Amino acid sequence: MTRADFKFAHNFPTLTDEEINSAYETVIVMFSGVFDCWHKLPAELRQAKQNLCFSLLVGWWLLDTNPSAAVGVMGNGGMSLNSKSIGGTSLSFGDIGAPEGLKQLNSNVFGQKALGMLMAIPERFSIYA
Repeated sequence: MTRADFKFAHNFPTLTDEEINSAYETVIVMFSGVFDCWHKLPAELRQAKQNLCFSLLVGWWLLDTNPSAAVGVMGNGGMSLNSKSIGGTSLSFGDIGAPEGLKQLNSNVFGQKALGMLMAIPERFSIYA
């Protein structure tokens, strides 16, 4: 994956293509099953969903492992995101109820969005519309 392919490259402006690709190589090993998701959908839509999911996973990995390279997003140092308090405003996040292997994605906003995609794949519900 290069900077041009990474949908959230603007959030990591100082990272090189090599650093982004290294993160991509890590997440495709960790989440190789994403290549099997959405297989009942038309090829173009399936590819778009897989690319978005992998971009979110790369963002998740980069934000957890290299938070100082991030701009415009806040990480939690790899800890689960349960609540945030900024100024006088507090936010609490509901538990998505992820399976054990996916709970780690709750550590930042990129991971939570990827988790949402993975929890809603049509194969989980046999919805192919």
